[in-house]
Amino acid sequence: MIYSKIALSTVLLLLMALTCTGQIFDRELRNQKERTQKEFLKFITELGSKITDSTLTKEQQNALFNPIVAYAHKEHADLTRLRKKYFKKIQAPPSVLNAFIFDSEPPAELSKMLGTPQFTTVTLLQCYRPIEIGRLISGIIQPLIYQQANTGTNEATIAYTFGNQVFAKQLKEDIWQIWLVNRLYMLRFNLDLQTMVIDHSEYTLPNKAEYLRLQFPFVIQKPVNELEKLYQEMDEIRWNSYSSIGIQQVSPQEWQDTIDKRLSEFYLKNQPRFIKVQNEILKDIEKGNGLDASWQELHLSSDENIQLTQTLKNNMLQPDEAAQQLFSFSNSIIPFNQDIEEIGKNAMSGFLHYIVGHEKDQVWKIRSLGYSIAFEYTWDLKQGRFSEIKIFKKQS
Repeated sequence: MIYSKIALSTVLLLLMALTCTGQIFDRELRNQKERTQKEFLKFITELGSKITDSTLTKEQQNALFNPIVAYAHKEHADLTRLRKKYFKKIQAPPSVLNAFIFDSEPPAELSKMLGTPQFTTVTLLQCYRPIEIGRLISGIIQPLIYQQANTGTNEATIAYTFGNQVFAKQLKEDIWQIWLVNRLYMLRFNLDLQTMVIDHSEYTLPNKAEYLRLQFPFVIQKPVNELEKLYQEMDEIRWNSYSSIGIQQVSPQEWQDTIDKRLSEFYLKNQPRFIKVQNEILKDIEKGNGLDASWQELHLSSDENIQLTQTLKNNMLQPDEAAQQLFSFSNSIIPFNQDIEEIGKNAMSGFLHYIVGHEKDQVWKIRSLGYSIAFEYTWDLKQGRFSEIKIFKKQS
């Protein structure tokens, strides 16, 4: 198993960006996700500095993960059943994509890592749907794709800014082929839902002329509820905001500003739909107690406070999104940006969300609690506004 310090740090950062984005209000899924997050938080807390101790042998490092692997084995039946439920609902890749030749594959070392059950069991433990698994595996392979194709910095932001589409095709009882498509390249790989092992990974290099000419449209998946429908409609806005000609004429920040404006307009036109879903989600979150004395509020500069208030957008639907945006912002400021290992631990544990006090006239106060970082904010659903945003750090 390849659990080197570098590989682990990379995966933890991917977990931060990719695995805490559950988008379906399914109580069974939410309960499973919350149980797993609590287990990760307990696991990381008990390990402390051992998880990034470079003096440990490979065997000792591997042994550290035995408790979380044991948890995964205990939950295996429920995890597999949930994953199968979502795999069976997703569409197979459109036939037009089968005409393309996947001419590249990851190096042997990475393929070996993805083919190691202990590694993939831990890495994919908080992924349930094809979109989550596809994004995480793409995040692991993507740097190699860009390096191989000498992809520039601006160009590399295209896949993130305009989003991905994911499809899945059943090959055998528990073997599924996952396809991830974005505006630059395609990736596909096989996943064994019993072992969570990844194999037969292959991809197209970015900007192949025949792929760009296709101008692949956004494919509507069948949503199971209003929450999923809203997410899909916003994903369609992102995807359709791409123009191969216009992309050359403006900066990546202008791409993002255009999408943010269109999403805000979509929110204003559909605000009653948003409020209904937001209220449904928040009413299902348990109430929390105050933070103990080990947590200290971080005081920001005036410039940082301005940036902080711009971090949370009115089209967010649930606390997971807010926590990840606040986490991303926090990682750019002192003291959080000084410790990559601490960032990784918070990424791996994820965030547990609590309602603080009592809701009044659709105004909610929310706390999101991680390993050593926590956030509090007030969310006014009627106004579509976040305020009183606070960041806390746990003292060691």
